[in-house]
Amino acid sequence: MYMFIGISLLALVLVTAIRPLFDYFRDVRGLRKYPRQNFLSGLTALAYNWEMGMARRPSAKLRTRRLYEAHQAKGPIIRVAPDWLSFGTAAAVKDIYGHKSPLAKNEVYAALQGEGQHLANMTDKAFHSRRRHLVAASYAPKNIEAWQPKTADLARVLVANLDDLCTAPLPKGQLPAPRDLKFDGCLWGLIFGCEGVCQIGMSTKLGFIQQGSDLFELRNPDGSTQKINLIQTLHGYYGPVATLVWDTKNFEKLKFVAGLFSKWYSKGWEHGVEWRRFLTQLVQDREERFHAGEELDDLFQPMLVDRRTGERPEVSLTDRIAEMDQMFAGAIDGTGSSMVNTLYYIIKHPEVYKRVRAEIDAALSPDDVIAPWDKVKTLPFLKACIDEAGRLAPGVAGDLPRKTPPGKDYMVAGVPVPGNTNVSISAYTAQRDPDIFPDPHTFKPERWLIKGEDQLKRMLDVYLVFTMGSRMCMGKSVTVLLQSTYLATLLHRYDFALAHPDWELPKIEFFNMWPQSMPIKIWRRELETPNGVTA
Repeated sequence: MYMFIGISLLALVLVTAIRPLFDYFRDVRGLRKYPRQNFLSGLTALAYNWEMGMARRPSAKLRTRRLYEAHQAKGPIIRVAPDWLSFGTAAAVKDIYGHKSPLAKNEVYAALQGEGQHLANMTDKAFHSRRRHLVAASYAPKNIEAWQPKTADLARVLVANLDDLCTAPLPKGQLPAPRDLKFDGCLWGLIFGCEGVCQIGMSTKLGFIQQGSDLFELRNPDGSTQKINLIQTLHGYYGPVATLVWDTKNFEKLKFVAGLFSKWYSKGWEHGVEWRRFLTQLVQDREERFHAGEELDDLFQPMLVDRRTGERPEVSLTDRIAEMDQMFAGAIDGTGSSMVNTLYYIIKHPEVYKRVRAEIDAALSPDDVIAPWDKVKTLPFLKACIDEAGRLAPGVAGDLPRKTPPGKDYMVAGVPVPGNTNVSISAYTAQRDPDIFPDPHTFKPERWLIKGEDQLKRMLDVYLVFTMGSRMCMGKSVTVLLQSTYLATLLHRYDFALAHPDWELPKIEFFNMWPQSMPIKIWRRELETPNGVTA
């Protein structure tokens, strides 16, 4: 009996180990000729889980930077999993993500649909098209004027809080004292993005800017309450998920086993429950207002009433919650992170700081406490700073895999790729291609003001911050409004200093690239009004 069990287990281990080796040397796809990212890349999808898991090591480089450097050392195509090729030149962007690309999202997106389908994880193109058409009008740029009062009110609350954090001006040539680094530019940027998107998206105030934190009160079924830090909850859940999901066939098993043997994973699954409860609570509260007769013009409304027919659309509660999942994740990791990174790069580069402030000051008056949208919406250098920060530090910096059509080769950057093969190029890599972005590692906002449409078009054609094609991020207009208001208001009203000129913003990367903390000295500027009064 025991001998039979032992032999069976040994056979299982041997089959599990030998099958990948057999497939590797059999090489049906012809991918063995490409260099591997790591020793597991040609054998198992666990190879990419391994790369994700490296983020937990304090000394590890960012995952996308490691892959970028691997491309520089090994060549333009690297095998990151048995059926997955990463490309290292921007020429691959159009073939993989362009409007006319026939490629589909791969199994990773389907594996993430367990808690509902949203626009970012849908794999069925027809289903995606119907959902996109349902909500498209609510996200259109024409709505910015309607959103602007909410953003302005939020900025007023922000300013009132930041005024209290202000210190005395920094004498020229001196470094700030540690006790004066009172403004966490990371926290405030992330919660401004989250609060702003929540008010525009769900007509709901979280109170984050008022309280100066991301503390949220969950209601428990027994009537008690529980407080959570929302950013920690989001990242505490999706970090562990990101280290397991790439082996899609075994994802659920890996989650179960990891939760049994690792406190980090078990705590992550607790965060996942809390994150889901947060989303569910907001959705339920919003729907109660709808049923009570409130007519709210926000991003959630189309999932309750189809604007075209006036009927209830076929969007399940699970999917409505899922859409809020991707909206809030995008608010924090996309919109919020972009504001953090842009402010960091501006402060870090004195000449850029001087130029963008001069542009903002010319557009605003000293009496403008809040930067009005109509005064900042067309500032070219401010926009260039935002775009350049997004080029160097995109929120979604990593590879977004797409699967080639079955049955025939598909050309990516002039290279034939077998059918049913995953391909990708990371935004981090594409946006550092020196053929498109000369001096690619330098923060140079002026590159976006270049004369001659051809070069600007070449850059925009490979700019993946909002992705592209039919899957392009619909929240771009919301993000642009929040970015412009937040940054112009801060740069007009305040001065800033990092701890020292060589200080660098720490980041960690799982699915997305997360800035960690940015302690800054902040103080009020002296602006002379036309009456000669200092504002």
